[in-house]
Amino acid sequence: MAEKGKQSERAASQKRTDGGSVFTHIVISVLVLAVLALGLLLFMAKHGLIFSSAPAQPQEAARYTLTCYIPDAAPITVSAEAGTSVSVPEAPQIDGYTFLGWADAGGNVSLPDEIVLNLDVELSARYAIAFRDESGESEHGAYMFLDDGGYFHPSAGMLRGETVEIIYSILDTEAVGSGKFADVQKSDSFYRAAATLKDLGVIGGSRLHPDEPMTYRELFEILACFFPRSGESFSFENIPESDADYPAFCLAVSRGWIEDLSILPDGDIPRGEAAHIFNLLRGRRAPADISTAMVGTILDVSARDRYYADIAEAVIDHGCVSAEGGEKWISSKPLELREEGFFFVDAALHYIDDTGSAYVNESLGGITFGSDGAVTTGVPELDLLVRAKLLELMDFDKMTREQMLRNAYDYVTYHNSYLRANYYETGETGWENDEAYRMLTTGKGNCYCFAAEFAVLAKALGYDAKCYSGTIGVGRQKHGWVEIDFDGVTYVFDPNIEYEEHIYMHRTTCMYRLPPDRVTGWYYAKEATAET
Repeated sequence: MAEKGKQSERAASQKRTDGGSVFTHIVISVLVLAVLALGLLLFMAKHGLIFSSAPAQPQEAARYTLTCYIPDAAPITVSAEAGTSVSVPEAPQIDGYTFLGWADAGGNVSLPDEIVLNLDVELSARYAIAFRDESGESEHGAYMFLDDGGYFHPSAGMLRGETVEIIYSILDTEAVGSGKFADVQKSDSFYRAAATLKDLGVIGGSRLHPDEPMTYRELFEILACFFPRSGESFSFENIPESDADYPAFCLAVSRGWIEDLSILPDGDIPRGEAAHIFNLLRGRRAPADISTAMVGTILDVSARDRYYADIAEAVIDHGCVSAEGGEKWISSKPLELREEGFFFVDAALHYIDDTGSAYVNESLGGITFGSDGAVTTGVPELDLLVRAKLLELMDFDKMTREQMLRNAYDYVTYHNSYLRANYYETGETGWENDEAYRMLTTGKGNCYCFAAEFAVLAKALGYDAKCYSGTIGVGRQKHGWVEIDFDGVTYVFDPNIEYEEHIYMHRTTCMYRLPPDRVTGWYYAKEATAET
C-alpha cells in the first residue's frame, strides 16, 4: 500500500510538471508571434503599406539658407525651400571702398543676381579701396612731370616705380604699408606706395624692378584689383579667352582705358597713353580744346598729338569747372611758350610752330623731327654721331645757324680724305645715311660720302639739304653733291670738288653755296631727286 501510494504521488507530480511545460511553451509562442506582428507593422509603416481611413500627413519640404557676410555688420540671411531661386542682397556702400562682388567658399568673386538654393550657401562681400574722384574739384594739380630738360617722353615706357606711386596717390586712403622689396629703399619717392600696395595684395614678389617699364598686362592686373569685373567680352587679336588676364583686359576696354583690340599684352605702356588712363582713374576729363596758351611748350609733345590734352591735364596745375563731356579750364600755370622757329637743346634741334607747339613725329619740308622733337635721320646711331660732331664743331651760344652751316661745310671739305667707295646711278636714292655713317666713322670716302656727311649735318642745323646722284662735267662723270634752297633760289654745295681742287690742283675754288649762274659751267646733271 505504501508502495502504491508513492507511485500515485509520482504520477501526480509528473502531470503537474507536464502541465507547466505546456503553459511555458504557449507563453513563449505568444510572445514570438507578438514580436513578429510588431515587426511586420513597423515594416508596413515604413513602406507605407498600412492603410487608414484618416488622410496622410504631408512631409515638410527641406529648407536651405543663403548667408551673406558684410564687414562690420550683421550677416544677411535668406531662407527658402530647396530648389528655390532667391535674390542676392545688395551689398551696402562703404565710403572710400568699391564693392567688387561676393566671394564663395573657394574665394571666387562674382556678382550674381540670384542663387538657386539646393544647400546652405555662404557668401562674403569683397571690397577694394576706391580711387579719389576729382571730377567735382575746382583745382587739379600736376601729378606727372617733365624732366630737367623740359621733356615729357610720351613714347617712352611708363616706369614701374612711378606707376605705383601715381596709383597709390589717388587711392582714397591714408594707409601706410610695411611691405618690403629688395630693390626699393626708404629714400625712394615710391617707397610708401610700393609697401602699401604690397600689403594690399595688389603687387607681389620680392622685387619691384622700379626702373623697368610697366607692361599693359602688369598695369591692368593691378587696376583689376580695384574694380568689379565688367561682365563684357571682347575679341582681342592677341589675348585669348583662356588667358588668365583676359578679364582684366575686358575691364580695360569697358572702362575706356584702351580701345585697340590688337594690343600686345606684354608691350610697354607709353607715358602719353598712361596719362590718359590715370586721368580716367582720377575722374578727370581733359578738354579737347586745350591750347598752347594755357599749357606752354612741351619740347617733345605736339599739340597735334592724340594724347596732348591728357598730358597737359597731368603736367599742368590748373583751375577748372565741370562742363558737358568733361571739364573746362579757367586758369593754369603754363610752361614757357616758345616763339616760332628753330632752337637747340644741347645739339638737338627743335622747331616750334606759330602756335608755340613743337614738331614731334612730323616733317618740315625734308627735315624730320622724331619722337623726342629733335631732328632725326631715322637712324639712332647716326643721330648720335651727328650730334656729337655738332657739339665738337659749334658754339651754340655765339654762332648763328648760317655760321654753323659754313663751319660744317668747311669741316667736311678739309678734315676728311678721299677713299674710293660706292658709286651710284643717276637719280639713285637711299644711299645717303649709309655714306654719311661711313664718313663720320672713318673720315674717308668719295664724293657721295662728302655730300652725305654735309647733308646730315646741314639738316641737323635746320637746312633742308638734298643729296643728288648724277653726273658732272662734259664727260658726265658720276658724282654726288648737295642742294639747298634759300628764299626760293637753289644753291649747290659740293665739298668733294672743293677738296679735289685744293688737294690735287692746289687752287682755291669755293664750292660753298654756288648760285645758279655759277653752277652752269660745271655741267651738273640729274634725273631724279632724293631727300636724305
